[in-house]
Amino acid sequence: MFLTPIIKNNTRIIEKNVYKLTSEIAVLEKQLMEAKIDFIYLSSPAKLNEKLLQSEGRKYYSFDHSRIFLSTDDFLRHTSQQTKQTTKRENY
Repeated sequence: MFLTPIIKNNTRIIEKNVYKLTSEIAVLEKQLMEAKIDFIYLSSPAKLNEKLLQSEGRKYYSFDHSRIFLSTDDFLRHTSQQTKQTTKRENY
């Protein structure tokens, strides 16, 4: 008899946490989708050419090929590999 209220309260707490985390995930997914749209729009050749024409007289330097990513997935994969390498170095 004493165990039932404790289980109910713990279940309510867990449900509230799940709802809160689900809401946070939805917000983050929306932000990621907007960032992907921005990335696609801003990195289109027409948009880049337009920006270069607008900024006459400014010097632009090209990036190393290792700093250019074809998609956000490539960037995230590269970043996670760097994090793993940094973590391994710190552990030694």
